Amino acid sequence: MIDTRQTERRDRLQTIVILVVSIIVFAVLYLGVRAYEKRVSVQAVRLAIEHRVDEVDSVRASEATDIDALWSVYGPQVELTEGEFYQLAEPIIDSHQTFLPLFIALMAAGLTFITLGMLLNMKARTRRYDKIIADKESALKQSHEKLAAVMIIDELTGLINGRHFSEVLSTECRRAVRDFNPLTLMLVAIDKPERGDIDDQQVGCVADVLKEAIARPGDQVARIDPYRFALLLPSTNEQSPLLAERLCQNVQNSALAGQRLSISIGSSTLQPSALLTAETILAHTESALAEAIQCGGGQVRAHTDDSTEVPVIFT
Repeated sequence: MIDTRQTERRDRLQTIVILVVSIIVFAVLYLGVRAYEKRVSVQAVRLAIEHRVDEVDSVRASEATDIDALWSVYGPQVELTEGEFYQLAEPIIDSHQTFLPLFIALMAAGLTFITLGMLLNMKARTRRYDKIIADKESALKQSHEKLAAVMIIDELTGLINGRHFSEVLSTECRRAVRDFNPLTLMLVAIDKPERGDIDDQQVGCVADVLKEAIARPGDQVARIDPYRFALLLPSTNEQSPLLAERLCQNVQNSALAGQRLSISIGSSTLQPSALLTAETILAHTESALAEAIQCGGGQVRAHTDDSTEVPVIFT
């Protein structure tokens, strides 16, 4: 938002600056034009009396800027007394004293005031517009960030969705090969109850259990389908089936009163090699999950590569 008090102070300061500059322009022009007018009147007096006086320094006379300086050049002379000089000079001086210096100075000061006012006003307006545009761009950026967050987050569980998880899986596969670390993928399916359908409360219950199991930086859990989840566990070896068994037990223990709730889990752990790709690990895990479901659900089936690395055990 625009600070109104700061804007008012800036406007007052600009007005004062414009007034001061306009006054300076008025004073300079008025005094300058008045001095020029006075010099012209003095030279007019010189032209009026130069034929009456002989042997006068014409250079000094032409350089005189006031009537007294001109008299010091021309007088006193036999042909021209001081009284005659000033009597002749006064009407000429008076005739050259006009309102032209005042008019020119007022016009210039007025134009200066208007021009500076317009320029400073345009600058202030541009500054305000830039501020408004910056605020709008910031708000738009925040809206884009919120929209991006909404697009990757599942609304019911708060987990990342399947589309974003696919990107994460590809990235983590490449990182596992580069860092020479194993990678575990688990697919979790909620077993359909004998009576009724799976409701949102049951989905939320399973999501909470999976969230509690994720504690290490880099571990990811996602809701990839209405009744299916995925866990991605970097740097995890063949001990991951133990975690899967524990998840099955925790879901059963967390079931709502009077309801039976169980999950089937397919797990795959692949060692870093050219075969560790998103497509390969996903295919292995899908096969393991299908086997767990076909065997009646509530079970874990795992595919694990042999490894010479020290296994990572969840505690």
